[in-house]
Parts: sequence; C-alpha cells; structure tokens
Amino acid sequence: MANNKIEDYVNSLQEDIDFVSANKLTQFEREFYLNYSEYDKCWYAESTIPKYWRLLEKRNWECTGVQYYRDGTVCSKTFKSNSTKGVTITDPTRKGRELTDEQRQAARERLMAYHNKSKEE
Repeated sequence: MANNKIEDYVNSLQEDIDFVSANKLTQFEREFYLNYSEYDKCWYAESTIPKYWRLLEKRNWECTGVQYYRDGTVCSKTFKSNSTKGVTITDPTRKGRELTDEQRQAARERLMAYHNKSKEE
C-alpha cells in the first residue's frame, strides 16, 4: 500500500514537469536569448547552455521556469531580472589593460612569491 502512494506521488510530480524532448540538444542547437521589456522594465533570459544558467544564478536572477528531458536532466531554464541594470553592453573590440614591462615584471614577481609561499606550506 505504501508503494502505491509513492508511485502515485511520483506520477503526479511527473505530470507537473514540463518535458521538452527525448533527444538531447546538440552543440549547434543550444541557444541563449536575452530580451528587455520596456513595459515591465526588466530583463528576461532563456538558455539551453548550462554555463549561462550558472552565471545567471550567481548573479541572483530569478529562475522562472525549467524544462526537462525525458531522462530527468535539465534542458533549459528561463530567468528574470527585476533590475534595468541586469545587463551591461560593452564594446567587444575594446582591448584589455595594456601593461608596461615594469608592471608585467612586478606581476610576475608577485605570482612567483605566491607560488613559492604555497609550496612551503
């Protein structure tokens, strides 16, 4: 009798789960969408790429939906940011910081000192 209750519970959970597909997406099929609603004044993101799920979760975006494969693994997640500052658009052609030879040498020495210190401990 206890097994029937457990099976009924599991079946009811599976009815609530949004299954997408039995086949996993290939690298060419994975996508990341980012939309801004001027009416709501918030950003929406949808991704099938786990790297971006983790990034949005770390940045405290609210997860609004999860879709699963038939085997139970996550296929995609949707997120919402209630801030208009949820996204920063930068110049992709901008070069990083230019270091002088002296700055490079000082950084190299700091790194070597750090590694030597960690080896001693």
